[in-house]
Amino acid sequence: VWMQRIEPYDVQLSREGRVMEVLSEHLCQGWLEGYLLTGRHGLFSCYEAFIHIVDSMVNQHAKWLKTSRELAWREPIASLNYLLTSHVWRQDHNGFSHQDPGFADFVANKKADTVRLYFPPDANTLLWITEHCLKTYNRINVITAGKQPAPQWLSVDDAEAHCRAG
Repeated sequence: VWMQRIEPYDVQLSREGRVMEVLSEHLCQGWLEGYLLTGRHGLFSCYEAFIHIVDSMVNQHAKWLKTSRELAWREPIASLNYLLTSHVWRQDHNGFSHQDPGFADFVANKKADTVRLYFPPDANTLLWITEHCLKTYNRINVITAGKQPAPQWLSVDDAEAHCRAG
């Protein structure tokens, strides 16, 4: 959503839409939580090192999920999905400042019925996992994947079989 003047050469800008970008992890998390409450699905993409900014918000959301599952009148809510990029395995670019795998450790301390962690080895596995996560409810899903070209290890069918096997 673009609120400034739109020039004729601004072909990718619009006053309407559902893609918003702002450099505030708290705001992005809050927007996504509100969006999920409307019955829609979403994905919060963030650098691995900066996702710690919302640690306390994740704790509160996990508590809210636990409580809401205990209420018969509360309908399931689409899962809170994170896509963490600029991961610790890529040290050749901003290695010191932009990588920190601690969020995975932080959320791994939650119960498995609330949090799931995914580390896809290639693009086909990432596609399958992302589709899977976007179809889940009442969970916090954390996907950690790189943004740079990498080897393609599995075919689409092999990636699906790999993911289904766990």
